[in-house]
Amino acid sequence: MNKRQIVSFTLLASLLLFSYIAVPITTNAQNLTKDNSGGWEYIVKPIAVNFARYGGTGFLYNTVVELRNAYDLNPLYTGGYDGSGQTVVIVDAYGSPTIYQDLLSFIQLQNTATYYGANLPWTTLADVQSHLHIIYPLGKPTFNIVAKELSDPDSRSNKLIGWSEETTLDVCTVHAIAPGANIDLVIAPDAGGNSLNLCVNYAITNHLGCVISQSYGIPEYLLHGNNGQIMQADKIYQLAAQSSYSITVFASSGDGGATNGGPFNNALFPASDPYVTGAGGTNLFMTRNDGYEEGTGKWANRDPGRTLPGVTYNYEIDGNDYEAMVADGYTPPYDAVTAGGAMSSLFALPSWQSGITLTDTNKITTTPTGRCTSDVSYDSGVYGGLGPIPYTAYPPLAGAYIIGGTSACSPFWAALTSIVCQYAGHNLGYINPSLYAYYFSGKAYTSGAFHDITLDDNTYPTGNTIRGYKATTGWDAATGIGSPDANILVPIMAAW
Repeated sequence: MNKRQIVSFTLLASLLLFSYIAVPITTNAQNLTKDNSGGWEYIVKPIAVNFARYGGTGFLYNTVVELRNAYDLNPLYTGGYDGSGQTVVIVDAYGSPTIYQDLLSFIQLQNTATYYGANLPWTTLADVQSHLHIIYPLGKPTFNIVAKELSDPDSRSNKLIGWSEETTLDVCTVHAIAPGANIDLVIAPDAGGNSLNLCVNYAITNHLGCVISQSYGIPEYLLHGNNGQIMQADKIYQLAAQSSYSITVFASSGDGGATNGGPFNNALFPASDPYVTGAGGTNLFMTRNDGYEEGTGKWANRDPGRTLPGVTYNYEIDGNDYEAMVADGYTPPYDAVTAGGAMSSLFALPSWQSGITLTDTNKITTTPTGRCTSDVSYDSGVYGGLGPIPYTAYPPLAGAYIIGGTSACSPFWAALTSIVCQYAGHNLGYINPSLYAYYFSGKAYTSGAFHDITLDDNTYPTGNTIRGYKATTGWDAATGIGSPDANILVPIMAAW
């Protein structure tokens, strides 16, 4: 546990490359039963940057106010669009026994003048409990961490810590971006693919909310032929897309670069499912109100006390903490998070994605034949992650942290979509065809609705001989179409 120095809700898993699965279209996924025999688990292995140690002494972080400034959310709030009347569904395993208290502490901390005064609602425990609803469709898990198990990274105790940190990040991110939206936190009793699939199915068939966030994933090379749970999940995502439900589903694209920690480039599932919108990652740099520009290689000129906020968007790079630290003139200790994004071996290229290309770090361009992630992006950096976030579920690790990874990207986009649903007055449902139609119309960047990220790549770790993909003009694997200017994009999406 002494190595838990960087919080990156890393999605460390993948599935074996094999021929495309022919997934039958279904009209009903409600009659599913729990069966994990021969199945696999979604895995999260977060690593933590302790805020007290790094927050004011060199490790860049972003507060709620700064992230709202960067992605142009404030005019929407001024107009009354903050997700009010909507519910964002977050699906996680195991959950956190202290999520109510930790969210309240996050709110109180971010509302202080020290962190620029976010003015988040739900300022009492009673407020939090009335708006954050925790649901256990398959039964409530026991949260019992055994210290002697912590030396085994695959132990249940380590899984409980990882998923409780994941849960904390997800909930805090949604509330930070859509403070008026209720949150339904749907918790599976374990991380089995079948268990989480059934929890997603429960959220859909019970119409819990307008949008679902899944921050977990499994890289495609680890499936080893267990196709049943993928087909099960795909049926569920198709169900969400039906007009009778019309629920938008997001999933994170991964934190292990184009390989997702495997021996070759492969996409993360369920972000690679064509009925899911894959949320990729960037590293964000801002301009402060004294004119200092982050990401200019001049770390020595920066005020280490962080007394001045970032007030405007400067630029973003392909999500790569190593390269972000170099860009800021800071010596990087190692790769913390590198955004995922690659071609799927499970799903053929959807018609709405036809026309995209993959460009590797040697500038070799290929036309993909399979579904590619990512579709959209947001700040995934641990270097530049949301902070401080309190965490107390496991008392020996209790403290405040800087948190990043594409695990932040799925709840961000889910929260933003809830604002779109409020603006439109109805659910958006399945957005991928409309998203790409807008991109191919040529308006995504000329309108200012999306930031086109064109710098760096998603090779992980940096220097790996397995080449990742470059950020390019237009769509690319790690950042998709790009990150949003929310004030411009929300009314555009509302018309979809």
